[in-house]
Amino acid sequence: MTDQQVWDVAIVGAGIIGLACAFELGRRGHKVVLIEREQPGQQASRVAAGLLGTSTLPVGDDDAIFPLKLDSLRRFPQFIAKVESIGRRSAGYRMDGTLWVARTAEEDSQLEALHRERVERGLRSQKIEASQIFQVEPELPSGLISAVLVDEDVQVDPRRLLTALERAIGYIRVSLRTERTAVGGEYDDAAGTWRVFLRSPDPNDEEETLEARAVLVTAGPWCDQIVDAAVDQESPLAPTGVGPVKGQLLRLRGPRIIDRVIRTNSVSLAQRRDGELIVASTKEPEAGWDLTPTDQAREELLTEACSLIPRIREVEIEEHSVGLRPAVADHMPIVGSAGQPGLWIATGHYQHGILLAPATAHWLAEAMETGETPELLAPYSTERLGQPRINTEAAS
Repeated sequence: MTDQQVWDVAIVGAGIIGLACAFELGRRGHKVVLIEREQPGQQASRVAAGLLGTSTLPVGDDDAIFPLKLDSLRRFPQFIAKVESIGRRSAGYRMDGTLWVARTAEEDSQLEALHRERVERGLRSQKIEASQIFQVEPELPSGLISAVLVDEDVQVDPRRLLTALERAIGYIRVSLRTERTAVGGEYDDAAGTWRVFLRSPDPNDEEETLEARAVLVTAGPWCDQIVDAAVDQESPLAPTGVGPVKGQLLRLRGPRIIDRVIRTNSVSLAQRRDGELIVASTKEPEAGWDLTPTDQAREELLTEACSLIPRIREVEIEEHSVGLRPAVADHMPIVGSAGQPGLWIATGHYQHGILLAPATAHWLAEAMETGETPELLAPYSTERLGQPRINTEAAS
């Protein structure tokens, strides 16, 4: 079955990056079809904590993506306003800041470096002495050495944001095709368009073909499989090497305990206005594609959380979530042309997918419209990925 319409852009993958790109391109007047093998936002995006900021520990770990993080963080208020206005749903956006706390001399040294780095970059940062921490967050225990308040940080509820985005793209007439897997692609030089082949889970359904002037692959850790199925194997495009990094997160529910995000270098806590308490999260690159929640991870997260807020042991665990973050070896995203006419890619956002969604969508739309790589995206192009593919077998 062939869809007779020629789309401006076919986007493969409806996580936060795919939805944000569909929203941006659709708002700009492009005819967009968004393809998702399940339902939108059911993988890493749904599991994400939604804690958004530019600061990380150890200091310097994210220097390579700091400019993109800062640009995206500053775009978030307008991005949220547009999504909520068009989608007519709240995204749970809050501007309460992050309180980084130190329990040991080593952590205190790291916070001093964090504060110094932010001041040098002209960003706001407030040091809190040990005797004053209780006034900022009363549930924190005595014995903490120091804290740094980063009031520019924000949080969003990823599940609410995904719902608002899905509704918003519907209102701007983006076509959403769910329960469809992209199994291949073929570029027509004469027509200057791609044919994208889709398959449904029902073996009795015939294969569907879409035609689009451009294809954007935003399928997280599955991107290489899709791109490999689409491109000529003589292509100079190197495989991205993107793969999964397992992350586990706890969702608890109880009375109000904390007012803002609380973080150390090993755990992050945040509480939504409805009482949901987030305890995040593990990083397990050796786990591959495994999506099994483990007792060990649950206990490690709870132990870390209770070292900060002892009352958390009294709060009911509502959900133990597992997701697969898309990452490459250098932990930088891949955003830009995929080396063939009209083929684009956005993946590898690792633990910053929610944060980087507004900037990725904006600058990628600029690149697709102008054919030029914006300066901010230059470090994240596919050109850094090494040698061309050799005997790469297409996905089926």
